[in-house]
Amino acid sequence: MDFVTWCDLVLHKVIEVTSASSDARSIGADQYQIARTIFGQAAMEQGFHGSKRHEAMLDALRTLQSVFLIESSSTLSWKATKHGKDLTGENDMTPLWQEICLEKLDQEHQQLLFVVNKLSPRDGGDHVYLEEIDHETLLAKLGWTEGFDLLWSVSQELEELNFISCHSSLGRHLECYATYRGLIWETRRGFTLESRFIDDLVAEWETTSVDFKRQLSLDTMDQKTEFVKDVLSLVNTKASGRRWLIVGFDDKTHEYFAPPDPKITQNRIEQLLARYIEPIVDVRYAAVEYRSGCVGKLEVLRDPRKLPYRVKEQMNRDRKPPLMSGDLFVRHGSQVEKPTDAELLALREESAYATATP
Repeated sequence: MDFVTWCDLVLHKVIEVTSASSDARSIGADQYQIARTIFGQAAMEQGFHGSKRHEAMLDALRTLQSVFLIESSSTLSWKATKHGKDLTGENDMTPLWQEICLEKLDQEHQQLLFVVNKLSPRDGGDHVYLEEIDHETLLAKLGWTEGFDLLWSVSQELEELNFISCHSSLGRHLECYATYRGLIWETRRGFTLESRFIDDLVAEWETTSVDFKRQLSLDTMDQKTEFVKDVLSLVNTKASGRRWLIVGFDDKTHEYFAPPDPKITQNRIEQLLARYIEPIVDVRYAAVEYRSGCVGKLEVLRDPRKLPYRVKEQMNRDRKPPLMSGDLFVRHGSQVEKPTDAELLALREESAYATATP
């Protein structure tokens, strides 16, 4: 378990215990009520106060407060904010994570953040607590020749963003530890930006350069034929931007449907396309994590010098009509069709121009 997951668990427990009574819902629950909900009988034992479990819970509570997911009253009772309840109710933290991950960091900020995030969290099995890392350890890991002065300035800039927390004394001593925001930026940024990218594609839905599939299977000749047509239409159509085939969304509702077939791999796709399309079309395929589950993401890479891309050999002889050698396709909006004479001429001219241009 990482610290972000631990904080999410504590947030759920705060909501659980404060929902149990009208008083707790109004004024919140104290730390020992929350501890009993998390740790059970262990929270009642004499050595719990000041233990690593206790420290881990307080770390999580303070962290959740810093991102306005919970609030504390003057009596040190805790309860979720409306924002915290909304995110937990939707079971989707990505709106908060997106805001954090939009922050841009330069190389030195990223280096220090990586080291602090690696060294500070400690996994205790059923809890995660944060340890302060002294500047000697940080500098040894970073290897910065500028030494303490650079560490000091970079750490202060990261602290202003609440990406790390720092304690200093006597002017030449510094200790840093991780924060929720900093850990989100490093450990959830790829997932968060990927989810936002796919959300943007879904919002626009199918275009001349984006196709969506509920499912993608390549087991039968019919399935292979349809896939080859789809790839040909994406790669041949003249359109701005990158070309995508996204797998896992319902055609009618535009909602997430299911993860892609695990048998679909980059290697399998390349083999199929190399057999049935000429010239060879380059693609990149990956199953990526999305807010609602795994999504298949295929990028089709277009080289104008190779245009037009065509069917290499006949496919699906029993199909009416079958795909014949030399067939090619383009997209008209979201529809896959054969090109007009004007479109075919434009493809040939584009290829000739690209080939002649140094």
